[in-house]
This record gives sequence, structure tokens and C-alpha cells, in this order.
Amino acid sequence: MIDAYLNTAIRQAQERAKILKGKISKTVQYQELIALHQICQDRIDQQISDLDKLLSDQIIIRKDLIHERIRKFRRILADLALLETTAIAALTRYKGEDIYLSKLIFQIHKEINYPLPPPTVTCLSREYFSINTSLRLLEVPLAESESLLHLPDLYHEIAHLLIATTNNPVIEPYHLEYGKFLKFVINHFESERIANLRSTGPREYFRQAIDLFEYFWIRGWANEIFSDLFAVYTLGPAYAWAHFYLTAGNDVDPCDVNIMHFMSHPPDQARMEAVLIGLDLLDYKEQAMEIEKTWSALLEACAVKPMPMYRRACPQVLIQQAAINGLEGTKKIGCRIAHRGVTDPIHALLNDAWHKFWITPDGYPSWERETITKLKQEVTTLASN
Repeated sequence: MIDAYLNTAIRQAQERAKILKGKISKTVQYQELIALHQICQDRIDQQISDLDKLLSDQIIIRKDLIHERIRKFRRILADLALLETTAIAALTRYKGEDIYLSKLIFQIHKEINYPLPPPTVTCLSREYFSINTSLRLLEVPLAESESLLHLPDLYHEIAHLLIATTNNPVIEPYHLEYGKFLKFVINHFESERIANLRSTGPREYFRQAIDLFEYFWIRGWANEIFSDLFAVYTLGPAYAWAHFYLTAGNDVDPCDVNIMHFMSHPPDQARMEAVLIGLDLLDYKEQAMEIEKTWSALLEACAVKPMPMYRRACPQVLIQQAAINGLEGTKKIGCRIAHRGVTDPIHALLNDAWHKFWITPDGYPSWERETITKLKQEVTTLASN
């Protein structure tokens, strides 16, 4: 009974995959979609082939392997569903705001000498800025095409592609610095374990916490911190202000460390500490002091402060080392490093937007609307030069 059902369901899934491929079979209208279109075609072909193996492979169709066959089928269905709701959705509803932001990211990649092809941008995000590195698809909330203050997060998202890209000699120096930092993390927490053995406190509790913190850093936090630092090193203070803006609007304790579940992102306090160290290394000392003062005022207003567990999870020595390795990695792959003399249009605009936000808050909304209207007109010209 289950075998019969599975065979029919697999054939049905193949038909669904073919239908999706048919929906993107038309000639690509915009050059920004060429790479995404090819990725989708290849992924669907692979999924159809994998489904065919589930029907014909003489090993997997054995009755004693039914559990494995079902597991593989479910995984293919999940991959197909993700492709349908992200990349294929982006291809079939590509509109003005998507075109604008894709051209904007292309201009950013030219300005900072980004060593990889820029991703495609879609305004289909159901949460915040995010990037699917396997699809090279950067998802942005719809309204962000009409704002400037969050756009610095584009720099953060494209940094994730640097870490995800493998077997590329151009990116290797960045990976080497990232690897140095991961080794530093491992060594740090090994030292913490040794110190814990000598302590008189609750050793088992702290040993488990140390193991978790090391896991958090290796499995996610290092990636996020490096992406924050890349954004700072290529854009400057605007990214720090964007991080402040995002945190101020989130109903989450920026210093919270929860060891009861996996935290894919480090606490916002740690991210801000890294960003401020990065600004200091770039000699944006005055701006760093101003941002730190405003950040401290936010923490006070929210009645939160770092607790001892926070500092155990996010020791300053790790954050400082990340800033050093992140800067070296960014330099070694040839990216343009932010400094006061940079006049690149998008760089200047995003930093100027935050300057105007603070000095003329009442007039900022109208200035932003006018500026975005001009930017949308100019970005096509900028991207084609």
C-alpha cells in the first residue's frame, strides 16, 4: 500500500516540477535574472532526476529501505517547495522595486570592488533582509525599496556569499582569515574548560554552557559577526546606525543569552561591540563614540544591561579578534575599505542619509522621498556605466 502510494506521489511531484519549469521557460527579460534563471533550471532538472531514481534505482526501491526512500522523497519535496516560494516566485513576479534594488546592489558591488557576481534581489521577504546563498537570492521586505535607513544591511547580506563560496582562489584569503578566527574561538573555549575544572562553582553547568557557546560561535555567530564587520569595513558608520535602528525597533533584549535553545544570531550587544571596534580600526573614532553614546542611552531606556552570562558567551577578546581577522580578510580580497574620503555615490548617500536623519529629523521624511525618486532614476545609469 505505501509503495503504491509513494510511486504515485513521486510521479505527481515530477509533474509539479515540470509545471514549475514551464512557468520560467520564457526568455529572460532582465539581465539581473539570468543567473537565478539558470540556477532554477538546473535545480529543477536535478530534482526531477532524483525523483526518477526513487522510482527506478534497484537499491532504494527495496522494501527494507522504505524509510530511507520516504526520507529522500520528503527532502526533495521540501527543496522543491522552497524553490517555488523563493526563486521561482521572484522570477515570475519581477517588478519595478526588484529591478531597482537589483541594480542598486550591482552598483554597490562595483563601488566596493566586490569579488563575486552580485545576487538577484527580490522584495518578497516575509521577515527582514536575508539571503539564500545557494540560490544567490537576496530577499528584502517590500517597503524597503522606499527607504534608505535599512539599506546598509545589503552590505551585510552579500558578505554571507563570501563565506558560502568555496573553491574560489579569489575568496580564499577571506576564508583563511575566517578560519583563523574559528580556530581562535576553539582555543578560547578550550581554555575556558580548563579554567572551569579549577573553579569551585557549579562545574557541570558551566561546562555545558561553554560547550554551547562554542557551538553557537562556530555554527552561526562567527558568520554573522564577520558579515557585520564586512558591512562596516566597506560602508562605514551608516551600517552601525542601521544596526542601532533595527535593534531599537525589536522587542528583544539585545544582551540576552538563552542557553535553552540554539541562537543562530549573536546578541545585538555583541554585534554592536564588533561594529564599534571596526569603526575604531578605520579611524572613525568620533562617529564610534557618538554611536556608542546613543546605544548606551537605548539600553538605559529599555532598562537592560549585559549580565555575567552575556560576557561569558561574548567575551571581548573574541569580538576584538573577529574585528582584526575580518578587516584583514576584507582587505586581502581587494575590497575598497571605507574612509572619510570615499565619494562613491551609494556610499556617500547612505552615510549622508543617517547624518540628515539626526541633524534635521523633521525634514528627513520629505528629503528621503525626494532622494529615493532621484536615486531610482539615476541607479539605472550608474549600473550601466
